[in-house]
Order: sequence, then C-alpha cells, then structure tokens
Amino acid sequence: MENNENEKQKGMVIKPELLHDYLQEKMMSARQFAEDVEISEVEVEKLLNGEIVGEQTATMFINFFGADKSQAFIDWDAIGIKNPLADETKNLKEEDN
Repeated sequence: MENNENEKQKGMVIKPELLHDYLQEKMMSARQFAEDVEISEVEVEKLLNGEIVGEQTATMFINFFGADKSQAFIDWDAIGIKNPLADETKNLKEEDN
C-alpha cells in the first residue's frame, strides 16, 4: 500500500520528547495523563511513541493543553500540514516589539 500525502493528514502526531518532558516535569505517569486527558492508555502510548492518533484523541489532547500550547507539541512536518497558528504567533511577537 502506498503512503501518499493524504494519508498523512488523517491524524495528529506529536513530538514525543516534549510529552515525555511534560510528564517528567509534572511527575505524572502515562496512566494519570490518560485519565486527565480522558483518552485510553493505548492512545497515550501512541503519542509517546510518535505514532499517529485519530481525531478524537487529537481533540482531547488539544482541549487539555489549549491551542497555543498544543501547537508546540504537534509535529507539523510529520502530518504534512503548515501550523495554522504559526503566522499568528509570529505577528503577536512582532507587535510586542
């Protein structure tokens, strides 16, 4: 089966090292994170392994962290999408100067 660009865009992939760092900083287990985000431990393992997750998990993840923080976790290159908030964040930083 060919891996085309459309298949990449059917889910979310995060930078697993950032989630590992977050869990370590908060002294939180994967199980506790799953409970807090209201997703299964299997989905947390996918996130921690840099695997693609579906829309429901992505939505719960983004709702948990909020859009601004979530955008830093998401591996935009891996899903073949430009960060829709990148220009907005850049513009806000320029306005602050």
